[in-house]
Amino acid sequence: MRLRALAIAISLSALVPTLAHALPPGDDGARLRDAAIAIDEVRIEQAEPLITALATSYPDDPDVRWERAMLRFVRGDYAGAARDGAASVVRATHLRSPEERVEIYRLMWATREVTRRQVEQRSEDGRYVVRFSPGPDRVLAEYAIETMRAADEAMQRELGVRVPGPIRVEIYPTAATLSEVSSLSVEEIERTGTIALCKWDRLMITSPRALVRGYPWADTLGHEFVHMVLSRASRDRAPVWMQEGVARFLERTWRGGEPAVRLDPASDFLLRRAVQNDQLLSFDRLHPSIAMLPSAEDAALAFAQVSTFVERFRRVHGRDGLRRVVQLVADGTDARAAFAEVADTGWDELERAWRAELRERPDAEGPAPALARPVFRHGEAEVDDTQEVRVETARRHLRIGDLLWSRQRPLAASHEYGRAWENAEGDPIVGSRLARASLAGGAPDRAIAVLGPLTERWPDHEPLWAVLGSAHLARGEHEQARAASLEALRLNPFDPQPHCDLAQVATSESERARENGMCRDLQGSR
Repeated sequence: MRLRALAIAISLSALVPTLAHALPPGDDGARLRDAAIAIDEVRIEQAEPLITALATSYPDDPDVRWERAMLRFVRGDYAGAARDGAASVVRATHLRSPEERVEIYRLMWATREVTRRQVEQRSEDGRYVVRFSPGPDRVLAEYAIETMRAADEAMQRELGVRVPGPIRVEIYPTAATLSEVSSLSVEEIERTGTIALCKWDRLMITSPRALVRGYPWADTLGHEFVHMVLSRASRDRAPVWMQEGVARFLERTWRGGEPAVRLDPASDFLLRRAVQNDQLLSFDRLHPSIAMLPSAEDAALAFAQVSTFVERFRRVHGRDGLRRVVQLVADGTDARAAFAEVADTGWDELERAWRAELRERPDAEGPAPALARPVFRHGEAEVDDTQEVRVETARRHLRIGDLLWSRQRPLAASHEYGRAWENAEGDPIVGSRLARASLAGGAPDRAIAVLGPLTERWPDHEPLWAVLGSAHLARGEHEQARAASLEALRLNPFDPQPHCDLAQVATSESERARENGMCRDLQGSR
């Protein structure tokens, strides 16, 4: 409500006539224009000395002060940005439209308010900075720094770009707070699962705590890191379809190995069905944001399309080919023309070749696999996830099993979970409960047999990985236990069990100490 009132007040005040003024005279005016363009093109290091010098010579000029507000905003000085913005948003008359200034000032003000109590943790070299609200989100900081460092190295390898530091990630506790500091509504965030952004030269992600079972926050951070690098490398001229295609293709390169598109079964089905029915989305429909598409299915299809297009192009034309495309776009070439030029063919032919390769996928048959949808928390109360199980009979046995489990009767609970499984085989909620009870009953083999296929079908369902790690540990399979537990943390680092298991299979004393500490702290907070 406060933000809405502020935006209305600013919009009304923008209608009030202002005193006309000119830009700084001669070359100084040209330098200010150059600085504004440099900020828009994410060439912050080139804009900074220009604006600093102009602010010294013209401290009260509203256009100079507005551009200093912009500089401070992208540098993370939100209090300074809001202060300069308040003094110039109405008075500035050049370089940017009144509507643009009002919207950006709203973001400056909102970001200052949302982040004013955040704390930060820096890497030892100061290159990576994580800002988060005091409290549980501190768990994320060290893992986020490790992910950013790995993503940084991967992007230097893939795109040949090293972003000047410091590189900032801000973690927001809820979808509502992410909405306040962005142009997205809460409804858009929850509908399409767009819970992270790269904008204003910073990475912004929602805490996994905001969702019932977390989400792939580490890969999401890798995705947004690609956006940051590509924005800088292309002077922010890459269209949405190119941005999202490259980011989705490269988002997991921070893990090591060659880049590849990972489509979950539901997204793969949507893509095959769209090809089969000639219902692929036009790339232009993705503008201005995939988050603004009408449904989660459309968003999943859009990501599948653009990522497979980039994947094919990179496979045919190599890493250097993709780099050349980025450079051409930075130089002002239209993205379609840039891809075509590097491929030495026309865009229509490129698109036809991609579509032809898609048609080689098997036709989509049978009912569509359910699309994994993020389940957001609304309030601090525990969420009853049994209601997500579609089969009523299975839900009934699941609830009985949960009651028995809470009374520390794992064998009886396992019997009820087994009956639920008979009615809803393949459901990840039922399967994770059955595996957990089987493990508690001394049957890790049964747990692994249940979990293996489920992690393929539901790779973002954290409880599956957490139990799988414990089951491998029970069998003395330390390498598999470590891999599964790490996967769990990359989805929900607030679950203590993967930390406890990792402490037992750590590959270094520093890792063992960290995971033991996380295990104790998180168990104590429950």
